[in-house]
Amino acid sequence: MDRKTALWCLTVFFGASVIFQALKSATDTNSDAVSLAVQAAALAVMIVAIVLILRKRGSKPK
Repeated sequence: MDRKTALWCLTVFFGASVIFQALKSATDTNSDAVSLAVQAAALAVMIVAIVLILRKRGSKPK
């Protein structure tokens, strides 16, 4: 694994941690089901964004 790939992995990991914590705090007064649904939707959006970015760059996920 090259350095650029490792740095992007760390960036995405910590960015997702911040986003999920913010979503958990934002839905703190709601039920656990609502919080889980919001986080699942955010995960789906992140996965779609990553796939679209990789396709645009011409890379294929392994």
